[in-house]
This record gives sequence, structure tokens and C-alpha cells, in this order.
Amino acid sequence: MTTDQPPTIPIDVPARHGLLSVLFSEAVTPDTRLQCSKLSGSAFGKSLSAPQFLEREALLGTHPLAVGTRWRFWNLTLAEASAGNDDDNEEGAKVVALCKTLHRDLLIRDERGTRREQGYCLCSVVTDDEYRGRGLASVLLGKVAEWMDGEGGAVASMLYSDVGDFYVSKGWDMLDALQSTLTVPPSLAPGEKSAKLPTTRLLDADEIPALAERDIQDLETEFRNADLSPDTTLLTVLPTPDMISWLQTRADFMNTKLAGQTPKAKGSICESAGAWVYWFHDLHARKLTIQRVKLPQTQTQAGELATIQAVGALLLSAVEEAARWKTTKAVIWNPGPEIRGATRYLAEEFGIGVEEERRETKNIPCLRWRGDEKKRTRVWPNEYYAWS
Repeated sequence: MTTDQPPTIPIDVPARHGLLSVLFSEAVTPDTRLQCSKLSGSAFGKSLSAPQFLEREALLGTHPLAVGTRWRFWNLTLAEASAGNDDDNEEGAKVVALCKTLHRDLLIRDERGTRREQGYCLCSVVTDDEYRGRGLASVLLGKVAEWMDGEGGAVASMLYSDVGDFYVSKGWDMLDALQSTLTVPPSLAPGEKSAKLPTTRLLDADEIPALAERDIQDLETEFRNADLSPDTTLLTVLPTPDMISWLQTRADFMNTKLAGQTPKAKGSICESAGAWVYWFHDLHARKLTIQRVKLPQTQTQAGELATIQAVGALLLSAVEEAARWKTTKAVIWNPGPEIRGATRYLAEEFGIGVEEERRETKNIPCLRWRGDEKKRTRVWPNEYYAWS
């Protein structure tokens, strides 16, 4: 029978009535992972029933991004309960805090050149209600950071904070959290206006792997050719096929359970410009999220207007897709100048509402380098596909 990793020596955490003794380990047995999933569901599964959340966890556990040791559950358990554990206790020692790490392929450019590296996204950081306020999350994150810096082999890690600057003192520095929201109008502009734009067509899931590989090749070229000052590091999470399909698989499950259906289209492509977008629907929240905007590779040769029109055509396709499913908005994270130019074009030519804002308290991307090293870093692109 598979057993959890041998816990470290007990960690004593100050508590109201004396010290609380906990153990840090990776949850690998079915019983302990079930405990972790239940704890995760209590905090992050509000829209699903408990069985539905566990079903989603099981489904995601079979995804290529998560198989093997690519998706790991780290926990703190009560040391006293662990010491007295026996075979009659089916769930084992009580899990009081949880954190997951999920594999990331990173692309980095610095004074050493351009290369791929191993990284992680941290997610589902949660403490049992009964044990909150005792610093357990800080203890857990510290131990996970030690593992990433050592055996985990991570050059860097990211997470997405809903608690402001909580993670800054733990080593994760906040990044820009900008977004553009396109409002789906009651009726779209007549077809003759759309005729001014390049032709687009919808994408099926089966087409995404080949496009993602093209995207990665172009990103590597752009990184090698980037005009970068000597003291700056350029970093991105690679938009691999597994990265893109992870969120789409999750969204398909949610749509099926909460809305009884799931859209087939997973994006749109403008083949004449060599540009495309990926997206997923949240029918329950009436929102379409754009995961990645792949800009025309020849944008400088094509001219600014041609680039704006190609990207505008793709974003208009996303708005039309949102309208088909009676959703009210389409969201883009950290849009660059080409995307902002395209959204302004859509606002002026098609009357589509555009709101640009900075997220202050939700989904704030944070970055930590190995060993808490501080570097001047530009994370680009930093779009929604990298979220977990």
C-alpha cells in the first residue's frame, strides 16, 4: 500500500492554549488526498456540491498536466494524531492546512541566454476553519518553498493571490494585475462593418495542440530577439497544449454540471494574419475568459492598422461567441498595446463597451525566484492561460 512521505520532525506553532505540533508531508495515499480534496472543496468549491467537487478533482488528476508527480498535494497534519494513528483510522492524521503545486514550463531570457526551465504554480492554499489564525499557512508555504528550491528543482514559482499582499512577506512579489473587459452589447453592428476586418473562424479543441506549438516557437524567437537591458530577466509560462486544455477541461466540467451543456468552440483564428485566441466559457457566471491572444507574427511588416484589425477581428469573434451563449462579458488579462488598440477600435467602430481596470484583491499574480532571490523581472506574456 502506498504511504505518505515520511513526515519531518514536528513543527511547534504557537497557539492560544500552548503550542500546536504539526507535521509537514506530501499527501500521496488515497485517504489523505481525499482529506485534502475535501478541505479544498470547503474553500474553493462553493458553486459545486461536495461530490461534484471531488469528481472534478478526480478528473483533473487524470489530465496530462497533472499526471504522475506534476500535481502534488502538500499538507500539515496534527502530530499528536499522527503518532496515535492506526489502521482503524481510515482517514489518517487530521489535515489542518493544504497547498497544491502544479507543473509549469517556463521560458527565461537573461544574461545566460534563452532557455526553458522547471517551475510551479501554487494553488488551493487553505487552512481548516478550526485552526485559522495560527500562522499555519505561513509554515506550510515556507516548507513548500524549501522543497521547490531543493528537490523540486524549480527556478521560479507563481501563485494568484485573493488576499492582497499576504504572500509578499512569504517571498512572492506581486505583479501587474490589469484586465480589459468587453461588454457584450444588446445587438452587434451590421455585417458591413465586420466586412472591413480580416476573416476569422472558430477553433475546435483538436486544433489547439499544433497552434500551441507554433506559439511556443514564436515566443522563443521573440525572447531571443527581445531588446532587454542587462539587469532585467524576461520570463513567461509557456502556453503549452496541456496548459490551455487544463482550464478548458475544468470549464467544460463546470458548464456541464451547472448549466447542463458546454460550448464546442475553444477559440478563433485569423489565418491570413497568423493570429488566434483561445477561450473558455463560464456559463454559470455568464462570462467568457480569453486565455491567450496570439498576435500576428509579422505585425511590424503588416503595419499597426493591420495588426489592430486582425486582433480586433479575433476579439469581435469572442464577443459574438459570448453573445451566442447569452453571456454578458469577455475578459482579457494584462493586455499589451496591440490588444488595447484593438479594444479601442471595437469601441469606436462597433460600440462595444470596454472597461480597463486593475485587480486589487482578486487573482493578483505573484512571482518568487528560487531562494527568494530578487531580480528585476518582466513577465510577458502574463495572460489567463497560466492561472490555476
